[in-house]
Amino acid sequence: MSARLRFVSALASVFVLAGCAVSGTDGLSATQRSEAHRVEEALNRSGTLEGHFVQVGPGRNGGAGHFTYRPGALSLDYVTPHVMTLRAAGTHLVLDDSQTGAVTRVSLARHPLGLLLHVPVRFVGAIRVTDLQTTPGATQISLAEANNPSQGLLTLRLKDEGDRLQLSSLDGVDARGNRIELSLSDVMQTGDAPKN
Repeated sequence: MSARLRFVSALASVFVLAGCAVSGTDGLSATQRSEAHRVEEALNRSGTLEGHFVQVGPGRNGGAGHFTYRPGALSLDYVTPHVMTLRAAGTHLVLDDSQTGAVTRVSLARHPLGLLLHVPVRFVGAIRVTDLQTTPGATQISLAEANNPSQGLLTLRLKDEGDRLQLSSLDGVDARGNRIELSLSDVMQTGDAPKN
């Protein structure tokens, strides 16, 4: 096959795949759409989730500390490997490393964590549900940008506590393949979160 024919074939494939793009909960069964709605309710619940986290990744990096989540904002206060704070809200994530004095600012526009911080979180339009699985006592949902799913994937795991779901872990993979997982424990629903 000539190089020109391979190029035309690849270009045609791109247009065919673009025509197949889906958004929101397209492709999910009625039962899965109902469960996706329960996840939306859990993520948009007023008040704050607080507890402890253990981070694995990216690479061999890791850490642990205290977290708070409220619709639109996530705060991580690290105690290991050393004192650091991460504040994610609006359009940016800011990591303040008190040991080195470094402050890192990252745009959430094309970062998987940004999917969790929409206010409100709705699985229509900009957010696509790529997978949803339920097992007794748990729900797992994977999310991507509807118009650019190659920018990353965010997988949330939630415990099913009968009448409501509660976030138990986040697993994000960015466009470069960097993976980070936060496992949450001692999670409690409290009042309003401190301002970020």
